[in-house]
Amino acid sequence: INIQLKNKQHWGHQVYYKGNTLVIKIKQQPKSLALKNLTIAVDAGHGGSNTGAQGLTGVVEKDLALAVSLKLQRLLEQEGAHVIMTRTSEKFFDNKERILFYRDSIPDLLISIHLNSAVDPINTGGTMLFYRYSGFRPLSDAIYKRMLELGLNPGGITGSFNFMLNSPTEYPNALVETLFISNLEEEARVIDPAFQQQIAEKIVLGIKDFLDQAKNNH
Repeated sequence: INIQLKNKQHWGHQVYYKGNTLVIKIKQQPKSLALKNLTIAVDAGHGGSNTGAQGLTGVVEKDLALAVSLKLQRLLEQEGAHVIMTRTSEKFFDNKERILFYRDSIPDLLISIHLNSAVDPINTGGTMLFYRYSGFRPLSDAIYKRMLELGLNPGGITGSFNFMLNSPTEYPNALVETLFISNLEEEARVIDPAFQQQIAEKIVLGIKDFLDQAKNNH
């Protein structure tokens, strides 16, 4: 089934059966693409017993992901956006619970914050963005371009990525692997709250760029 959208940007859809009838529900583009009129979901990766990756100094991904996410929340709220958070404190949240939570609240966009890891602490580093469905790629593109302004190495953008928070079709979403916690230089940067703030600022700018592009493609 091919469905031609009125707007070039895909804002989400649902496919389900109602009795014997196949229903395809297309989410309309928000009437206003100003941040103050949108609901943004911010997912701080990991938490609780799910610590994520660990840096060489002992710092863990769950704590840094939360720190960046809280700064992102404040910046978005300062823009007037309504922000939904997976977690605002140090606690465990199962990924299935996260999916169900956002399926009920249906945000306009979802950003999931993580830190990457590799065996090589010197040569492997950089920022990366991941998405699953091609219609949602523009959000990753916009954030990635802004993240590169931090002087991080270009790790690239990966599609068809099978991460649970990228799986919903109901709203555009992006997985931001901010940098490599396993990289000595990048770990030293990201434990600094000032640099965490810069990451959050770049993500906000990326979201704004995405929204501006959607306006122009109307």
